[in-house]
Amino acid sequence: MKDLYSSFRSTYVVAPQTITGAGNGTGTDLLGHEGCLMIAHVGASGGLLGASNKTTIQFLESSNNVVFSAIADTDLIGGNNTVLIDANGEANCTHQRSYIGSARYVTITFAATAGAVSLPVCAEVIKGKPIHAPIV
Repeated sequence: MKDLYSSFRSTYVVAPQTITGAGNGTGTDLLGHEGCLMIAHVGASGGLLGASNKTTIQFLESSNNVVFSAIADTDLIGGNNTVLIDANGEANCTHQRSYIGSARYVTITFAATAGAVSLPVCAEVIKGKPIHAPIV
């Protein structure tokens, strides 16, 4: 039997909320881990999404947990960095990326256009491949 509890840790970087502006994530420290899965959850829209009512998801990295920048697409497995949600059929979904870059901190952000409809979101980072296992 394989024990996953001792090998992975999940942390919210954006707590569950309904955004109408920015939903900036907090940094997750990857020290002691050789991999992570970044997950952005998007719920059903509270109105009509479109060209003027949209939300962008972005996956970010940092070496100091202060200044974050967009992760290069080549450092992500599972899709490109930026995800645009501008139609109701694109909401109510999950976007996952495996981070293979070398920065110590990662996070996820949501940015809604001014006047955007309410969109429930949250994001988490699951740290894995611990250098010293099991994690206690």
